[in-house]
Amino acid sequence: MPIDPVDNMLSRLHSVKKMDDNQWMASCPCRDDDKNPSLAVSRGKDGECMVYCHRGMCNAEKIFQSVGLNLAKDGFVRDEPPREAKKKSKKLVKTYTYRDEDGNVLYEKLRYLVEDGTKSFSHRRPDPSSPGNYIYNLKDTRKVLYRLPEVIASIAAGEDIWLVEGEKDADIIYERYGIPATTMTNGANSWDPSYTLTLAGAANVHILADNDDVGKLHAIGVRDDLMAAGINAIAWVSKHAKDAYDHIQAGYEVDGDSLKELTDKDLPESVVIEDIPEDEAPEESAEDRLLEEITKILNREQMEFEQKLNRISFALNNFSATSFEDYGRTVNWQEFLTEADNDTYEWVIPGLLEKQERVIVVAAEGVGKTMLARQVAIASAAGLHPFTFQPMRPIRTLTIDLENPARIIRRTSRSIMENAIRLSHAKTVDAHLHIHPSGLDLTSTKDRIFVEQLVEQVRPQLICLGPLYKSYVDNGSRTSEALAIEVAKFLDRIRDVYDCALWLEHHAPLGSSMTTRELRPFGSSVWSRWPEFGISITPDPLSPEGYVYDVRHFRGARDKRAWPIKMKRSLRLPFEVIEFMKE
Repeated sequence: MPIDPVDNMLSRLHSVKKMDDNQWMASCPCRDDDKNPSLAVSRGKDGECMVYCHRGMCNAEKIFQSVGLNLAKDGFVRDEPPREAKKKSKKLVKTYTYRDEDGNVLYEKLRYLVEDGTKSFSHRRPDPSSPGNYIYNLKDTRKVLYRLPEVIASIAAGEDIWLVEGEKDADIIYERYGIPATTMTNGANSWDPSYTLTLAGAANVHILADNDDVGKLHAIGVRDDLMAAGINAIAWVSKHAKDAYDHIQAGYEVDGDSLKELTDKDLPESVVIEDIPEDEAPEESAEDRLLEEITKILNREQMEFEQKLNRISFALNNFSATSFEDYGRTVNWQEFLTEADNDTYEWVIPGLLEKQERVIVVAAEGVGKTMLARQVAIASAAGLHPFTFQPMRPIRTLTIDLENPARIIRRTSRSIMENAIRLSHAKTVDAHLHIHPSGLDLTSTKDRIFVEQLVEQVRPQLICLGPLYKSYVDNGSRTSEALAIEVAKFLDRIRDVYDCALWLEHHAPLGSSMTTRELRPFGSSVWSRWPEFGISITPDPLSPEGYVYDVRHFRGARDKRAWPIKMKRSLRLPFEVIEFMKE
């Protein structure tokens, strides 16, 4: 029985919505930012499949190719191109500008009024190669909260933040009352974990939902995400109108008298999760569905290899990265503290570093932070505590050197290995080294996959990586804050999935000398806030011996540990501790 061309096309598309018996709307497969479906699919008078992209950016041939079909060969249309629907005229009525922390334009959202009375949206971003012109897609552009500079200033001033579903709602709250209000680029169901990080430090976040099931579900979900991150958040809905704009236009205030607080009981019945009996099989996860989709694509013999790659890329781009994220849990303090749990430390290095903890070591050039990282990696893998030189359980380590060529690493590390083996009496040392002096870009999918495959292969308990500034590429299109957040999220995923600790080295900002410069991580303040332990190493200018170093903390440690506070260069290993931190 021949395949119906329209059904075949629709089965390969996302966000399909039936408009009538012979026409459907769906997300265009040629792009990954078509959140407001713009592809029209209709059945021709002879049963052929007709397609038309309302954004006018894709022709029929490109659309068919994107889903693994061939416009000319597969017989899904007649010889001539599909009849295109008449374009409806539209008028640009509003431009919403999204800026980074420094006020620079990242992208704009354009609101149109269509001749039939409906509205439509599109995005554009400045063209870096042609000032004054735009590129009409977002692709990998960093997504931020609307009115971001004002939001940051309001948080710093200790003000409450209001979060709504659309720019029009945010504008009327901000302009009418001067209340800090913000929203997300694509409205409900487009919350990104980076937005949670942006709102950290806010006194309170008030989420004003649209008065429909989708809006309520979105608001309660965001509330839970913020609360899990330690941010006080309250979800509200208007008692009188469908959204914030109509609520205010009707003369109501944004206060407890005209708003109703949302609770879990207000969730639509269709999304209330019932208790699942233990003997029932769990529902298929999002990750399983993604893998199943990729397998189907790979098994389609009629598709060319390039078409398969394109289709897989589309599937990955449409898969929510938040499916992999763990947002923790919310508990009652008293019940939590009485839980019968094992609170003993899971040491990677006894008394110093526990599983999944992060250390960033900052020092000036030439002080020896790279040599210290090698001492930690090799000694602990040999079963030798890197600072006390006492026996410990050997661990598997992975060092990723992003700066030094092989010959220099080999020359400067032989004595570390020899002395670690001699002091520990180890026969084998489970320490691994990856040499990549040209650096990596952990904001790129390709390099992330490579690093994850490397970690999967070695399965280390401790990863030593550095320097951090060579773990991403700054092409000037994104702020250092945005780059650091993305790299930090990836490293957090690695430590969570593989249950390992991280030891990272980073440079300090340039200064007048090794002893007077500000010894904090270079670049984004994310690196100062992110680790459990932030260590700085500076030469002791008062030491008569020379090659003596003070070990300080550029951020408050999150737990008491036996860190060195003074070290010196040693003939056995690069550093020997003179004095430890007292508890």
